[in-house]
Amino acid sequence: MRKISYLVFTAIVFASCSPLQKALKVEDTAYKNEVADQLYEKGKYKQAIRLYEQIEAKESWAPNFQSMYYKYSKSYYNAKKWEAAQPMLQKFNTIYFNSPNREETMFLEAMASYEMSEVFSLDQHATYEGIKKFETFITAFPESQYKKEANEKMRELNQKIELKAYENARLFNKIGEYTRDYNAAIVALDNFMLDYPGTIYKTDALFYKFDSAYKLALNSVYSKMEDRLRKAINMHDDLISYDPNTKYKEEANQMLTRLKKELQQFSTK
Repeated sequence: MRKISYLVFTAIVFASCSPLQKALKVEDTAYKNEVADQLYEKGKYKQAIRLYEQIEAKESWAPNFQSMYYKYSKSYYNAKKWEAAQPMLQKFNTIYFNSPNREETMFLEAMASYEMSEVFSLDQHATYEGIKKFETFITAFPESQYKKEANEKMRELNQKIELKAYENARLFNKIGEYTRDYNAAIVALDNFMLDYPGTIYKTDALFYKFDSAYKLALNSVYSKMEDRLRKAINMHDDLISYDPNTKYKEEANQMLTRLKKELQQFSTK
């Protein structure tokens, strides 16, 4: 029992005398920075941040502390503290405009926004911010070693915005069952395709536009039904013309058969 107590006591004493604990207590900024850098090099970023924070409070963003702020900013990034890393990197890039590390830190600033980007169904503020930052980075460093990755990440963010826009448009089709306003769905899906002419969701948008026209036609008053049936058939043709082997082909053709059958009642007029 005494042996265990002695080991616990020794561990406590050792911890209290560790370089980190000592550096946290002293006033010597240079010593704090030295220990923080050692922790940084060992990948102990959260511990290094504690010391860098103390240096920041005492020295502010002085020019001669550029190296420290570079490691300080990267510590937040490497520790995956994106909310703190992004403004820290942004401040570093603004203050130390001529830093030899600026290419890297501008890329990491954009990456921090990328990491904060929420799933498409949630707020996309960070997504838009990330796109803007990647664009700024590529403009500033068009030959950067990070350019390929920056373009890939920016493409991901743009596709997330695109998916959100598509789902928002498709929502009108979903709620049409309750509102009976399928015209709103057709307009929304048309606007989506105008806003994103090269969208990867065009086949889906064309199908749900057709689906909306199909439901609108079948639920129309008699005086409007013939015209709406013909418009729906045209939308079916638009879908198949764009994507002949669409995954919706079988379902769409069954819907087409129903439309043509309903249209027959107007052929005797």
